[in-house]
Amino acid sequence: METSHGICRIAVSLGENHSRALLEQVEHWQSFLALVNMIMFCTGIPGHYPVNETTSSLTLTFWYTLQDDIMSFEAEKQAVYLQVYRPVYFQLVDVLLHKAQFPSDEEYASWSSDEKEQFRIYRVDISDTLMYVYEMLGAELLSNLYDKLGRLLTNTEPTTTWQHTEALLYGFQSIAETIDVNYSDVIPGLIGLIPRININNVQLADTVMFTIGALAEWLADHPVMLSSVLPLVLQALGNPDLSVSSVSTLKKICRECKYDLPPYANNIVAVSQEVLIKQIHKTSQCMWLMQALGFLLSALPVEEILRNLHSLITPYIQQLEKLAGETPNPSNKLAIIHILGLLSNLFTTLDITKQEEESGENAPPIKSVPPQTGPNPVVVVLQQVFALIQTVLSKWLNDSQVVEAVCAIFEKSVKTLLHDFAPMVSQLSEMLGQMYSTIPQSSRSLMDQFAEVLFCLNKHCFALLTVWLKEALRSPGFPSSRVSDEQKDTFSQQVLRERVNKRRVKDIVKEFTLVCRGLHGTEYAADY
Repeated sequence: METSHGICRIAVSLGENHSRALLEQVEHWQSFLALVNMIMFCTGIPGHYPVNETTSSLTLTFWYTLQDDIMSFEAEKQAVYLQVYRPVYFQLVDVLLHKAQFPSDEEYASWSSDEKEQFRIYRVDISDTLMYVYEMLGAELLSNLYDKLGRLLTNTEPTTTWQHTEALLYGFQSIAETIDVNYSDVIPGLIGLIPRININNVQLADTVMFTIGALAEWLADHPVMLSSVLPLVLQALGNPDLSVSSVSTLKKICRECKYDLPPYANNIVAVSQEVLIKQIHKTSQCMWLMQALGFLLSALPVEEILRNLHSLITPYIQQLEKLAGETPNPSNKLAIIHILGLLSNLFTTLDITKQEEESGENAPPIKSVPPQTGPNPVVVVLQQVFALIQTVLSKWLNDSQVVEAVCAIFEKSVKTLLHDFAPMVSQLSEMLGQMYSTIPQSSRSLMDQFAEVLFCLNKHCFALLTVWLKEALRSPGFPSSRVSDEQKDTFSQQVLRERVNKRRVKDIVKEFTLVCRGLHGTEYAADY
């Protein structure tokens, strides 16, 4: 093994460092092709990386170098080299997909966690290589992969293993994640094949999910195909082993295809609610799922959004009410932060006014949601829970993590709602004022959270914030008897001027806080 490793190193070093020079020696093209084939053997050396061999990973950069050198020649020369080396690169794809295959279930179970992680990284390297090779092989590569997958799935012989299917799908996923495949004529066939896959393995199921997710933009342009894959995604949501792949895929579909999802909305919300109540997913995936639901609900009529919001968040509001009545402790703190996080992430993406981002003058027409009437659903919910959030805040005012979670709700809501946040400005501003004058000896992190919300209000609700600041700072002794009217005016003007530089707003708030507490210019100022 050490001998083959050493020979491989020499061959790769020669190929990487002298690729262009060897290509240009046209009279010796067969000798160089022999070297390329030797490196190909090293790439496909028998055994599973990293348990049986560690040689194949050394070769991957060579294939980048060779491709770059071939593509750097002028068109006439390039055509000659492509005639010789395109077949080599098609062979490389086969070799890489073979190396990317998982071992048998029994063998994989015997691997250490470190070996599994090294194999995962190795597969990512293979994925990157396939994506790069696509630049040379183009649409023919997708057709090649599709033909192989089609033969596998229609083969009646029981010899096909899930590893073969998974590797081919991984090849599709690698390309579709970063390359625009909307033009490809094989994607409809691929979407049609996916439901035929016998998904009896977690690794295969993961790759099916990630492949569907990689095709979310394509599905947005071909919504008729959603019915083929959405049931698979919703079914996978209930499997904790598929948490990351299923939730991230649903989020991509809800983001890219939201205007085509209303017929499926009730089902998506119902399944999501079920997995959230059963606590199947970890915190991060719960947050992603709420973001997915925000995208989904954005495309519905206001009355349907409000109905779905009621059923979705009422259990959490009830739980938060219960937690707010309890004596603060580490356990209920985590539960409070989790619920506030769910609301923040939902409000981050629940936007009934935002149109798809413009993609240029010559872009095709984009779908848009019909004009919405009635109150903004996020504002409705915020107004309903505002008093409860104030209660929570009053009990946890000295805990930076809870204060941060509360501030995040309003910060994200302001960013999403923009001018629609106007009905909430006076209430939020009043709460900010209470926070500012009652937080005893606040840490810098708490003041930073205060500044974050202030900055968002300034950026998106400038006129209303101007009025509130003027009224609030007019009160005698607010926020401190140590500050003069002149210092208040200076603070107000400085804040209102900074609608771009968030860091500067944080510094302004810090300085004003020190003045309010009589600490400006003292040794204690460093604590802030």
